Amino acid sequence: MTLQWTAFGVTAFFALLRVPGVIRGENRGIFAALVLMALAVALGIPFFYLSLDALLGGVNITNLVIRYSLFAIFLILGLKLAAAFNSPRARWLIGGPVGLSVLAAAVAAAAVLFVISDLPESSTALEAYRGQNTVLAYSDVGRVYTAYVAACLAPALSAYAADSRRRWDIRLSAGLISLGMAAVVIHSLLSVALWGLERGAWDFLLNYGAVIVVALGLTIMWNSRRVAKKNPELGSLATVLGSR
Repeated sequence: MTLQWTAFGVTAFFALLRVPGVIRGENRGIFAALVLMALAVALGIPFFYLSLDALLGGVNITNLVIRYSLFAIFLILGLKLAAAFNSPRARWLIGGPVGLSVLAAAVAAAAVLFVISDLPESSTALEAYRGQNTVLAYSDVGRVYTAYVAACLAPALSAYAADSRRRWDIRLSAGLISLGMAAVVIHSLLSVALWGLERGAWDFLLNYGAVIVVALGLTIMWNSRRVAKKNPELGSLATVLGSR
């Protein structure tokens, strides 16, 4: 629970840091991703989840909100980061026909599996219904798209972080985000390998650890953009991250 609250506090704080820029029309895409990250993390906490779900009928619609928020987060981040770190291949894999097909399939499958599952009462993370195969499949389908985007980004970000010709702060940013994306992929693989079994500490550590390091990496990028206003040598990174 402590890690969840920490992840929520970090994402909410970093989102608030961007508000002045958003008012000026800057950073709106990354800001939206951070806000959605904070929302998704908050709704993983029983107090917030149960409160919202009660307003939505008490039948776990909130979980579907979380799922679709994650899809939106990874689509936004995928396109922005692929462009910022100069990876047209990753951008095509995410925003091209293949990536959009994976997204559409995940959205549709999540909706179908949610509807056919028996979820009569609110349960944070659907823990009370893990005995249902449809619920397990619903959770795994939700991870397919996020793992796909993370797998597309991680190699490009790792290569950027390893490039000694780049600024140290941008390399650090790329390295942190790459680490977070790798954690998303590992978490998805473990979830499939241990399908239906009891989750261990790795479930929380990988999930919320990834959120924290990605949010930190995005904030370092934001600071690099501020420096780039005074030092145009950062070029495309400043342009991409400053765009709407």
